[in-house]
Amino acid sequence: MQTEKDAEIVDWIGRLGAAGVEHVMGRFAMGRSWAYTRLRLLVRDGLLEHRMLLYRQPGLYVASADGLRWQGLGRFGVYRISPGGFQHAQQVAAAAVGLHLALPGWEMLSEREIRARESDCGEQVASARLGELPGGRSAVHRPDLALVSPGGRVVAVEVELSVKAPRRLAAICRGWARARHIGAVYYLAPPAAARAVNRAVAETRAEEQIVVLPLDQPQALAAINELEASNV
Repeated sequence: MQTEKDAEIVDWIGRLGAAGVEHVMGRFAMGRSWAYTRLRLLVRDGLLEHRMLLYRQPGLYVASADGLRWQGLGRFGVYRISPGGFQHAQQVAAAAVGLHLALPGWEMLSEREIRARESDCGEQVASARLGELPGGRSAVHRPDLALVSPGGRVVAVEVELSVKAPRRLAAICRGWARARHIGAVYYLAPPAAARAVNRAVAETRAEEQIVVLPLDQPQALAAINELEASNV
């Protein structure tokens, strides 16, 4: 028998993509043993799947096809995690938990939710336009997370773990600089990736739009946005 909390856990993981037990603990204020119990039962019942891809690293949970259908999220599809994307998924989940706790009242959208919402409304919600694809369709870049304030202000959040090619990174920064529907863009990055992003920001003169913060300090983003929201 699934509980209301079980439904909330499957819904959250299904929307986000993947999360570990520590993320579920933080997001739902659960103790470790209770979180493990609920997750184990949800895996047993076929509503979650447990993925372990890296040696001696804790696994991540994703919503199964049945779990997604249970929560009305079947259109998202089962989240696929590659070994190369495993750490990124962990860090996105950690950022999502930290920002949820620090910014109560703000709506959070995952990349999956942004894609679906933009498909439904036919316009950009939290993405940056980078140019045109063959055939005239827009080439867009979507952030890992987006935050929407109670007043409707949209903030994009990027978790940048690796150093992208300079040309690619500059193109993304230019896109964010032109994205007038985005109030601000925050990059959470370790030192090497942060230096690369800062170089691209300086090259594209996007300092007013893009801020780079340490990977382990999403609460700094929350403090900035709480101050900005109070001044609106």
